[in-house]
Amino acid sequence: MPQPSIQPDPPSPRILVQKNGMGQHRGWTLTEMLVCLALLGMLSALALPAYQKQQLQARRHDGQAALLQLQTDQERWRSDLSPAGHYRIQLLEASPQGYTAQAMALGAQAADRECSSLFLRSLGGAQVWLGSGPSPDSDPARCWRK
Repeated sequence: MPQPSIQPDPPSPRILVQKNGMGQHRGWTLTEMLVCLALLGMLSALALPAYQKQQLQARRHDGQAALLQLQTDQERWRSDLSPAGHYRIQLLEASPQGYTAQAMALGAQAADRECSSLFLRSLGGAQVWLGSGPSPDSDPARCWRK
């Protein structure tokens, strides 16, 4: 009687297959990997729009904060008095490139005749000229201390 020949096991459809000591296979099949990737894709498809919505909301808060700061600055500018009330503030010139502002002394401060009028001229943010007296171009040394 002929003995049956021992054939090796057919190749397993598993990837990363290893046999443990009991002869059982461990690892992921291609189908299991594809199911995991599909689930990961679905979770990403749900999470990405929520993340983008949060980013838009955070940027919207940046714009709202800028508008509220502008409102505060406008209210302060429209009050036309210095914080302590000793000078009346007015804008003499304004353009996209800069502005010239004047502070005129009020009440008891008007007795300071040499410095009853203060000027500030700003062109482009970094260039600032100071003045005092009757003209914005007058010498600032007597009234502006640095």
